[in-house]
Amino acid sequence: MTVKWDGAPAIFAGIDPEDGKFFVAKKSVFNATPKLYKTAKEIDDDGLSGALNSKFKVALAEFSKLGIKGVLQGDLMWTDDVETDTIDGVRYYTFQPNTILYAVDEDSTLGKEISSAKLGIVFHTTYTGDSIENLSASFGANTSKLGHSKDVWIDDASYKDVSGKGSMTATE
Repeated sequence: MTVKWDGAPAIFAGIDPEDGKFFVAKKSVFNATPKLYKTAKEIDDDGLSGALNSKFKVALAEFSKLGIKGVLQGDLMWTDDVETDTIDGVRYYTFQPNTILYAVDEDSTLGKEISSAKLGIVFHTTYTGDSIENLSASFGANTSKLGHSKDVWIDDASYKDVSGKGSMTATE
């Protein structure tokens, strides 16, 4: 069982099997001529602008520190677009990468991690192969072997038992 996270954009990150260099990419990684970003200049040269440009630049800078082996695909949850809001008298960090608005209590462990991180991502697919064109997808991503950085919040899509920690009312 997995959890569906509603992040955007989809980001591919890892090592190009052909030259051993770290990259990030959009879904254009699967174009006839794959587009991989190995430098900030390549992000600029591809015409990415505004928020998308800055999201890929921070992903390139920060994910390169994680020691990713192979290629992972994930949904970006936030970069510098986290806001604060009060809901029913409680202060929350909020972010909306796609259609779902996420709210995390500022005083929770996760809230503290969000406040110190530059970005958050949920990895859900692992790719292996000897070239970008021959990558083969496997469901799931083992994030336990990735390096740790306070600047990057990482999760995977596996279901975690929250018995006794999480609850919803009948109305919710």
